[in-house]
This record gives sequence, C-alpha cells and structure tokens, in this order.
Amino acid sequence: MDKYNEIVEEVIKQSDIVIEVLDARFPYESRNKEVEKNIKNRHKKLIYVLNKSDLIDGFIDDIQLDFEPYVFVSSKKNLGTTKLRKLIISLIEKKPVQIGIVGYPNTGKSSLINVLKQRKSAKTSPKPGFTRGMQKIKIMEGIYLFDTPGVIPQRENNLMKHMLLNIKDVTTLKDPDVIVHRIITEFLHKDKKALETLYNIKIETSNPQEVLEMIALKFNWLVKGGRPNIDITSRRVIQDWQNGKLKI
Repeated sequence: MDKYNEIVEEVIKQSDIVIEVLDARFPYESRNKEVEKNIKNRHKKLIYVLNKSDLIDGFIDDIQLDFEPYVFVSSKKNLGTTKLRKLIISLIEKKPVQIGIVGYPNTGKSSLINVLKQRKSAKTSPKPGFTRGMQKIKIMEGIYLFDTPGVIPQRENNLMKHMLLNIKDVTTLKDPDVIVHRIITEFLHKDKKALETLYNIKIETSNPQEVLEMIALKFNWLVKGGRPNIDITSRRVIQDWQNGKLKI
C-alpha cells in the first residue's frame, strides 16, 4: 500500500462519517469501489456528493441514481451546500464528529471543504493530484473534516476514464487524439450544438476526426504545409472539457 492509500485508510479509520466526492458528469465511473468497501467494512456512514453539478446541462432533479444518500453540489457556484450541511447534521449522533473526504483526484474535495467552511482552508489547484497529505479542518463547532489526497483503485489502469475525470494531466498524454475522439463522439450524440457554439463551426458530419480537423482549421492550429495539427487541437479540446468549457 502506497503512502496516499495509507492516508486514506487512516482517515476512514478515524472518521465517523465519510463523504465520497464524485464527478456529477460521471457518477458511476468516479466511484471508488475499493474505498467504499473499506468504509462499509468499518461500518462508517457514507454520503455521496456529486460535485461539479454546474457542468451538467438540464435539471439535476431529473437525475435518479441507484445509490444513496447523495447530494448534487457545485463548490464553484456554492450550490447544494445547504442541503449537504443538513444531511451531515442529520447523521451526527454525538459531537465532536470527524468527517473524512475521499474520492478520485481532482473531483473537488478541497474546494468542497472550503465552501462548507465558507472561507479558504484547504489548498486547491486545477492540476490533478494536488493535495499531498491529510489535513484536519474545523468547519463548525464540534465538526471536523479530514481532507485526503485523491486515490485511484490499485488495480485500475483506465486511461480513457482518467482523462474524462481529469485525473491525468493532458500535457503528459501520449495519444490525445484517442481520448478526444471519445469526447467529440459523446457530444455528437448528445449535444452537437455545444461543440458548434464553443468552436464557432457548423458540423455536418458524424466523424469525430473530421470535427477535430474543422476545429484545427478554424483556429489555425496547423503544422507545416497547412495541415491540421491534430496533437495540439486534441489537447486543447481535452482541456476545454476538463476546465468545464464543454458541458454535456
């Protein structure tokens, strides 16, 4: 077990309640079943927080999940945090109470802590894997939060999933065009208009490679000879997805 997993293990052990922070765009993919099993085996109370809900178009009240209790939250927009506080308080049996925050890297755990406390406490960064160790933070009288580094299941090696969840830094990616094809395909099926609006293009194809080339030509991202620079364009689109400019 590496250092980060040891920290998460210790946080779960010390906590009375555990919050697992998920990406609202991918609630099932961002669940860490290894961590959840640990929580269950230790008989800890578990709350699912679906963060980044501001990146979902449409009404979140229409989304039904088959696990509970869960709360849709946007740490960035300070949405859903009152409901989350009420849920936390309803589960408290006695004070002081310690609450662990766990989840994949870059799901917004530190940002959630800051918005719960209503002032900056945990350091945050848009770069994946920023939090380095366990931090204990008082959010109100008798209620403490443990922030943890994000961990990936030890047997998981799904690069596509990691890029979609912003776990991996796009600058380290070897074949960004493979990932961006998945992103573009999702939008072609669900919301082609989002691509057209962001990149100011008119899409009349179902081929993700052709869409990628259109974007490259539109922004003059070219290689020698005037051909589309697929590598740079792929990384730009992935970054737009990870930064929330592209909402699905």
